[in-house]
Amino acid sequence: MVKHIGMVAATVLGMMVTASPAWAMSVGYVDTARLLTSYQGARSAQAEMQKELMAYQQAFQDRQRKVAEAQKAGKPATELQQMTEKFEKELAPLKARAAQLEQRLSGDVKRQVEAKIQLIAKAKKLDLVLDKAACLYGGQDITDEVIRALR
Repeated sequence: MVKHIGMVAATVLGMMVTASPAWAMSVGYVDTARLLTSYQGARSAQAEMQKELMAYQQAFQDRQRKVAEAQKAGKPATELQQMTEKFEKELAPLKARAAQLEQRLSGDVKRQVEAKIQLIAKAKKLDLVLDKAACLYGGQDITDEVIRALR
């Protein structure tokens, strides 16, 4: 019974939304993938994160090589374990710095993009802006305007 009432209420609400202009919503969407590849700020952030990641990977590989050399030289397992632990401690700050940089840069890019989306949405009097992937039908594509605003 409760399930039936819920279905009826949803149907009535759906009819009200489509029939009444007072309930009509203006919907826009953005192609986030295209937006991020077009936005120089996002590309710069990606390059900076890539540089930091490469530095971490290089340090990691250097330490792996040293452990492999020690293993080939016949060093005892306890010494190899100590080397590994020492290297993990040395790499921890590099890993943390890379993670913090990624979080900061992605947050900065996200805030900048969202600010421009909000600006365009207000100017176009859009009630809702979705990602293109979530919009199956209808809506107004504002990707190009957001890209221009980010330049």
